Amino acid sequence: MSVLPLATHYPVVIVGTGPTGLVLAHLLARQGVKALLIDRAEGPVDEARAVTIDDESLRTLQAAGVLEQLLPDIVQGYGVHYYSWRQTLFARIEPQSLEYGYPKRNAFRQQLLVHALAETLGAPVELRFRHELLRFSQVDDRVSLSIATPDGPQTVETDWLVGCDGGRSTVREALGIALEGSSYAERWLIADLIGRRDPFRHTRTFCDPGRPTIRLPGPQATVRYEFMLHPGEEAESVLDEAQLRSWIRAREPADADITLLRKVVYTFHARVATRWRSGRVLLAGDAAHLTPPFAGQGMNSGVRDALNLAWKLAEVVRGRAASALIDTYEAERKPHAWALINMALRIGSFMQPKSVAGAAIAQGLLRLVCLVPAARDYILHLKFKPKPRFKQGFKVAWSVAEPVIPPGQLMIQPAVQTRAGRTQLLDSLCGPGYALIGWAGAVPDTPAWWPSEAPTRISLLRADEDFLPDDRREPVARDASGELARVLDSAGAQAVLLRPDRHVFAYLGARPEDGWSAVFEAFGSVYRPAAGAAALPGSLPSRVSGV
Repeated sequence: MSVLPLATHYPVVIVGTGPTGLVLAHLLARQGVKALLIDRAEGPVDEARAVTIDDESLRTLQAAGVLEQLLPDIVQGYGVHYYSWRQTLFARIEPQSLEYGYPKRNAFRQQLLVHALAETLGAPVELRFRHELLRFSQVDDRVSLSIATPDGPQTVETDWLVGCDGGRSTVREALGIALEGSSYAERWLIADLIGRRDPFRHTRTFCDPGRPTIRLPGPQATVRYEFMLHPGEEAESVLDEAQLRSWIRAREPADADITLLRKVVYTFHARVATRWRSGRVLLAGDAAHLTPPFAGQGMNSGVRDALNLAWKLAEVVRGRAASALIDTYEAERKPHAWALINMALRIGSFMQPKSVAGAAIAQGLLRLVCLVPAARDYILHLKFKPKPRFKQGFKVAWSVAEPVIPPGQLMIQPAVQTRAGRTQLLDSLCGPGYALIGWAGAVPDTPAWWPSEAPTRISLLRADEDFLPDDRREPVARDASGELARVLDSAGAQAVLLRPDRHVFAYLGARPEDGWSAVFEAFGSVYRPAAGAAALPGSLPSRVSGV
């Protein structure tokens, strides 16, 4: 069947329709960027690969405008219960924080997510299945692609090519970019089932050297089992359904006879690409990093890539910013990807004791540590998870005080109250671009030199203040929880400037020299001057880069 021919040029071409590619496409669409998303598959993948989606990813789906329709298929707010080799409960991790607007741990089915993202993706992004990238070449200002289509090969040019094509990325291999890190000998058997009758919502992790096991309930009465295999166990024997069901019966008898959807043996990797950019070609998601499954962060790390990259591509293809802005992508994302990989490895080593003695020691130590309230809070509320923060990248240092959320870290997303009487999450007021948030009467006007779209200005009232009919003070929102006050007061700032990905770019004081001059310099490193405005500086100061 004939399909519409491709255009000859797209500002952005994305290869791969996994969660990273689809989320990136949605975010570009929200920014109004024309893009092409291709995949050689017939349609979205039907396998439930990832089963955990975190609060940061839900916030990103909110930014993409698709979260509300996805929430019915997501189980929000589950924890992890740890069991000893005797199958006795010895620890619970049940985080209660909503610092980014949503629970920290949530269960979902990846195939439902990718199908929904594919079905709702529209102009100005084109989605083409049965389109395979054959080869590409690049010069200074463009990439030329040869794409196999149902009607034969076509040639397309793009300003930027993004490889979101998985761990065996053809884009990465064509660039000759290596992966650094390790692959591990341990193999795991995954089994997905449906029809569970046990309503218990939390993950059960059996830290048993006899057979380390994870049981993860999901939406629509699904449940996933993960069993660690021992050296010498062959895939043919462990994939035997009778053998598999006997292992399930030993952990939860009620699950032993329900419908089996999928079973597969996999090994895990802790590897990161040595480079994430080569000219005008970028890597994201599993093409850039492979994360062990123990912390449920593989897919979520890819969504973070998409969030970081989308707004930068949008600014560059519109001609507002130079490609130097894209250089900050790897600098900001790679260290955090490594931090989450290392966290997953630590969790994995705890989950996979090699002996009963080792299990007894590790589990006993955890019990002792949890006797200390501060340590228990740190563990049970998942505070050991690395914060979404970068130390090197596009931000402005702040020397007035030490804010609880420093520049380069993701801003919290509390609920605020509007003058209309509604309670809304902060991001719903921020728009798709930069946002300038500060106390009523202290939010500065956008400077004449501002080189992008004017930031959304949000004036705040403190929790103990009321809305008044005062034309000189028209706050947009009331900080009912006091969480924004805690952030601004800790910085000694009147306002905070957020990037489009909601990371803190800069704090601002009462005087122009308290922040604005450094913002001016920082923008000069990557942005072009606004029409009719004074030229922006041309060098990147050390306080901006974080050096």
